[in-house]
Amino acid sequence: MRIDLTGTNIEINGELRALVAKRFAKIKRRVPEDVHCEVILAEEHNPKIADGQKAEANLHIKGGTINAKAHERSMAAAIGHIADEVVRQLNRRGDRARARSRAGAETIRHGHAEGAL
Repeated sequence: MRIDLTGTNIEINGELRALVAKRFAKIKRRVPEDVHCEVILAEEHNPKIADGQKAEANLHIKGGTINAKAHERSMAAAIGHIADEVVRQLNRRGDRARARSRAGAETIRHGHAEGAL
């Protein structure tokens, strides 16, 4: 998985890159190598906005795009939230695909009931 990191009103340093790589390691294991992920980190300079740290992830996978956004007080928390949200959406996508593939299959109960008649 290729991760593109972009910053708005924030300097992207090695610490942020390492944090994103650590949080997205679980996602890397679950998706193919040719997947492209865009992570956008931003900081709001307005003091009236309490949750001034923003993070957004766009994961471009076969069949669609997964988006996640988070606003937090710290950048580490925002990155953690978007990583968790992407994992949740990947799980949901996989569950739906498995349910669709099993939709026409007979269950054991129905198979035995029809054979007994």
